[in-house]
Amino acid sequence: MRRRRRLRRRRRRVTPKFFIILILFILILLLAIWGISALLQKDGDAEGKPGLIESIFGENTPEPTPTNVPALTPDPTPTAVPIPSPTSTAGTAAADFGLQSEMQLDGASVANYRAPVDLTYPDAEDYTALEGVITFRGNNYRDDPTYGTAGTVTEKKLELVWANEIPGSIAKGNPSDGTWFGVGWTGQPLIVRWPEKTRRIMNLYEEKKNKDGLVEIIYATENSYIYFIDLEDGTATRDRVNGKWTYKGSGSLDPRGYPLLYVGAGDEGPNGPAENQIISLIDGRKIYSYGAEDPFSLRGFFAFDPATIVHAATDTVTYASEAGIVYQFKLNTTYDAAAGTISVNPSDVFKWRYTTQRSRDGEADNTYWLGFESSPIFWKNYMYVTDNGGNLFCFDVNTMEVVWMQDVLDDTNCTPVFDLNEETGEASIYLGTSLHWTVDGDNTGIIPFWRIDALTGEVVWKAEGYRCTRSNVSGGIQDTAALGKNNLSDLVYIAYAMTTETETRGLLVAYNKADGREVWKKNLGAYAWSSPLILYDDKGDGYVVQCDAAGHMYLFDGRTGETLDRLDLEGNFEASPAAFDNMIVIGTRASKIYGVKLK
Repeated sequence: MRRRRRLRRRRRRVTPKFFIILILFILILLLAIWGISALLQKDGDAEGKPGLIESIFGENTPEPTPTNVPALTPDPTPTAVPIPSPTSTAGTAAADFGLQSEMQLDGASVANYRAPVDLTYPDAEDYTALEGVITFRGNNYRDDPTYGTAGTVTEKKLELVWANEIPGSIAKGNPSDGTWFGVGWTGQPLIVRWPEKTRRIMNLYEEKKNKDGLVEIIYATENSYIYFIDLEDGTATRDRVNGKWTYKGSGSLDPRGYPLLYVGAGDEGPNGPAENQIISLIDGRKIYSYGAEDPFSLRGFFAFDPATIVHAATDTVTYASEAGIVYQFKLNTTYDAAAGTISVNPSDVFKWRYTTQRSRDGEADNTYWLGFESSPIFWKNYMYVTDNGGNLFCFDVNTMEVVWMQDVLDDTNCTPVFDLNEETGEASIYLGTSLHWTVDGDNTGIIPFWRIDALTGEVVWKAEGYRCTRSNVSGGIQDTAALGKNNLSDLVYIAYAMTTETETRGLLVAYNKADGREVWKKNLGAYAWSSPLILYDDKGDGYVVQCDAAGHMYLFDGRTGETLDRLDLEGNFEASPAAFDNMIVIGTRASKIYGVKLK
């Protein structure tokens, strides 16, 4: 009996421990296997091989699904809404405007045209890899004459950093009308930081050629000279170039980074008929020109104020001139950076000319002129441009067919601005007109501001605008709209000249993009032909810079319109500014060029 009790006691003591130890051992063993397996599994995945668990249990064995853990739903990838090709609708077909056109290719009349290479333009942010502002309003959408940001804006003040004199003048086409001088409309500077290899082969002064990070201003002016200025201190970077004609419009640089300047004469003068020029920035020589007294013109007036856009991928220029001719040709550029040489040899020279019912009806009393004075927009394979006869055109540049037209009522010097909303698929154009053909008996007229559907030419909205006057100064909208971005992406800004709204005749207005509602307006010290410019800080807040004819440079809060600062400078600001980081550059009719910092 005793022996049995002892055995029973021993069995009761040992058995629980044994099972506990066994269970712990199994758990430890499983944890060890699990850890090693996870490591080996990673290694197997990295090499595209099965890991330990797969090797033992088979590659298709599903992993255990954890319980009580919410499933992770991946964020949806944002996709752009497909955007259809432009097409006309009721009231926007070319036939509705009585459009008649003729074409030439290499001097011979043609009934149809097809570009020798496909012309599809990139988005604005991909237009150039150059650092800077290389054409009027920055790119092929004409939507941003700035490069970089203003950084951290603390004082919200404008500071004059430097000022340059640009003396001299050139006789107008009719010498009895006086001379051209200073910087006028549209007169925007170009600002560029050249790659070092390009800088080394250009005729820069030696100290500028060796200056790391040099940012150069290139300014074609009304006194016929092209100036080259160091953005940092306002000193010359190389000798000025005498272009021999007045430059009223704005030049362009080649988006490929080639050292080429495209710039057009705004009037004939003592050196002969106006021409459109291509100038080598290696040595300052004119290497090609076209358009002077072109016999294909129906207007007979020759000027080249619009800024050139180059289709980089195909080495092609498409240009709409004030003579009423659209030119398109291959440049056939030969650039040898190592040898420091560049040339062009244009071919496939295409020309298009036109009349409308309105221009034919107005021929007798010299109204509703032909010709393009504003700079064209390029989007995909389409060109949008306004003319002196109150028409907005949409061209397919691959065929030169006019896809649609819209009646904007009056002479349009304002360059249109293109706005693409990829999330909604909306493509829009913003513009206004001068007061010319629609003037009434009191020498006034109401100038509206428009948002046009870029796909159909239909009016999205038409802001009532303001009554303006016309005298010796052209009233209405001479400037180009500033398209709000970042924290101002719902707004668009435009200035009115010679308004009856104010005694000083100048007004800046912020409109809501969605519906054309006026958000705020500010009286200026004088009329304004100069375009508004927006600088953004690192937070995306925008500061609107607006200059007027009395030499005032204003700084406004882009959201509220609050006046933050005003700088009083010398001369009439007809020209439009450009900016690089926090530095603003602009010239005046008083033969000055200014460099101003936003602090």
